[in-house]
Amino acid sequence: MSAESLDWEPYTLPEIRAQFPAGSRVIDVGCGNGVELKQLVKCGCIGIGLDVDADTLTECRRSGLSVVLARAESMPLRAKSFDGLICTVAVPYTDESLTMREIGRILKPGARAYFCYHGFGYFLRYVFLGPTLKMRFYGARSMLSTWFYRLAGRRLAGFWGDTLYQTEAALQKYYARDGLKTLQKANGRTFLGFPVFMYHTVERI
Repeated sequence: MSAESLDWEPYTLPEIRAQFPAGSRVIDVGCGNGVELKQLVKCGCIGIGLDVDADTLTECRRSGLSVVLARAESMPLRAKSFDGLICTVAVPYTDESLTMREIGRILKPGARAYFCYHGFGYFLRYVFLGPTLKMRFYGARSMLSTWFYRLAGRRLAGFWGDTLYQTEAALQKYYARDGLKTLQKANGRTFLGFPVFMYHTVERI
């Protein structure tokens, strides 16, 4: 489901930018067509992208970017091999527990990671403001999927479980488990009092 079906710009915090020293080895998890990856390279970082979409990675390679076709839940990368990480709304489309464990594994001690997550308000907005029944259903099933995941510890089968929203409590639990600590937190504009986008900067202990 494309985020372009609703206007999300008023809910984002575009002033938040990942910053790494030149020469840092940084991975962009869920790199898509490489917009942020190109910025990393431009700043002198050794940027590597990871995504499950072969077509977008082909586009990245044509631009001379280094990319890996893999799932975030099982990255074919060495432990403690990255100085930094960017992950912009990729976690919601993964098994978040497995993904966070992998992120903790591949980061060096002292490495910083910049995350943007979907909060409850993201899907609540689909339910109330989705211009089609299909979009409203998408919001509802994503909320149902997350509730099931929290209770059962696993995702629903097929498209029913393809999307999760993140919560502060769940994220802090993963951070503590996987050797990460929170340095900074911020939320964009809320919808009905619930966060739409959640921004975290964390450090590998």
